[in-house]
Amino acid sequence: MKRSLTLILVATAMLILAAGPAMAGAFRIPEAGATAMGQGNAFVGQADNPSAVHFNPAAITGLEGIQIQAGVTIVTPDIEFDGESAKDMTFYPPFVFYSNQISDSDWFIGFGVNAPFGLSTEWEDNVSFNNPLAFPVPWVTETTLEIAKIAPVVAWRVNDQFSLGFGPEYYDVQKVIYNGGVTAGATTFFAYSMEGDGDGLGYVLSGLYQATDSLRVGFTWHSGVTTELTGDAVNLPTAGAPFTGKASLDLNLPDTMALGFHYVISDAFTVNLDLDQTMWSDYDKLVFKDGSTTLLSIDKNYDDVLAIRVGGQYKLNDKWTLRAGFHTEPTPVIEETFDPRLPDSDATSITVGAGYDVGSYAINFAYMALSKDDRTVSGSSMPPLFDGEYKSSVDLIAIDAIFRF
Repeated sequence: MKRSLTLILVATAMLILAAGPAMAGAFRIPEAGATAMGQGNAFVGQADNPSAVHFNPAAITGLEGIQIQAGVTIVTPDIEFDGESAKDMTFYPPFVFYSNQISDSDWFIGFGVNAPFGLSTEWEDNVSFNNPLAFPVPWVTETTLEIAKIAPVVAWRVNDQFSLGFGPEYYDVQKVIYNGGVTAGATTFFAYSMEGDGDGLGYVLSGLYQATDSLRVGFTWHSGVTTELTGDAVNLPTAGAPFTGKASLDLNLPDTMALGFHYVISDAFTVNLDLDQTMWSDYDKLVFKDGSTTLLSIDKNYDDVLAIRVGGQYKLNDKWTLRAGFHTEPTPVIEETFDPRLPDSDATSITVGAGYDVGSYAINFAYMALSKDDRTVSGSSMPPLFDGEYKSSVDLIAIDAIFRF
């Protein structure tokens, strides 16, 4: 027990220090384990390892003894505007999960740290919309959002068919950077920046129902959260003179709700289907403030979206399992408020994975090819310089290890 708690603390420290941003559907990051990612992140109904702390806490009632899962997702996005590329970046958001049955009771506890949201884009100064000949200072440079979620959870096995899970979720916004440029009249130009951090508190509720010997149904709701961010602003544009000083920003993270189905076709073959709703309409605007005074308000007005995730796995033998999956998801980013900070579009992905399990430990791998539809923007309410064709794709590799005590 002491050894397992030490492993948790070390892995958690690594995550909090290393949590990095990534580009997913808008700025949500659903990846939180190689077993799930190998099946297109369709995992709410299956959730049969410690990453259930994130995907469906009620499912930790099916995990025996003490189990620890730790790993990393390697994320490499590729973003273009009219054939010009954003800066090359690779991110390494890690994750760690723990589960434990309380004695021989029907109560279980879990703990998890992962990065469910994040964003980072950085454009070169000579990209068309930042071209110094058209605009003396770069209009959009760096946008970064780094978030770690810390979640202690409790699960109760009500009976042999039904379990409940719940717990608080603490969101540690480790870094927010919002840099760019603006004009104040025909001859006045200046660069601005906002850098800060903050936190917010939400909760998770979930259930798991064994409908038949072959069918299991899960449901998970992660509440929306308003994170309160504070930091230093330089030349932040306002209705009057640019503002420099301490400023605040309330960032609304959306509710997410997922309904998952896990079906056992045979002892070797299972399939999953998840219907995953993100309430992006919660993210309606960004409001920068000095105390109670609004300095700058930027409309977002994102749409709610439903992602469909399908996956499955096949046991080759007692040790090896193969996995594959697919997902499709419309973008929540509307045309009127589109900008290069988050050049999102409709997404599809194909995933493959494998697992090696010897009982006391397991190692899992997964690869995802995430493709975004080409998006041509015209008539944006943002500057006309942002109009053009955007292309993006993301390669993701996940690896994790599970230890059972």
